[in-house]
Order: sequence, then structure tokens, then C-alpha cells
Amino acid sequence: MAKQYYEFKDASTSKFWEIDVTGSKITIRYGKTGTPGQTILKSLKSPAEAKEQAEKVIKEKTKKGYKKN
Repeated sequence: MAKQYYEFKDASTSKFWEIDVTGSKITIRYGKTGTPGQTILKSLKSPAEAKEQAEKVIKEKTKKGYKKN
């Protein structure tokens, strides 16, 4: 799964969220737009499990209003 970048903007905030799946590892980066943000690394048991987890989190973020860039 290629790196995917999302943004959320409203009247009071502008933030980003990014996810990258490499094998069985997930890297998530998030924060205010224009900053380096924070990074979370997750290791799962298999590439399939990592992809499934990433798809679940992407679905949650898009429900909250994040738009893919």
C-alpha cells in the first residue's frame, strides 16, 4: 500500500494525517499543517494484517472529515 496523505480543515483548525504500510509495518504521521508532526510506528504479524489495520484506520479518519490529497 502506497503512502497516503489526508488533510482536515475547518474554521478553527488545519491538520494532516499520513499513513504508510511497508510489509508488516505501519507508519503514521499526524499533526498541524505546516509542522513536522508526530510519528507512530506499528509492527503487526503479517503484511495482510497491516493492510487490514490501515484500511480500518483510513475509514475512521475519512468518517471524521479528513480528505485525501
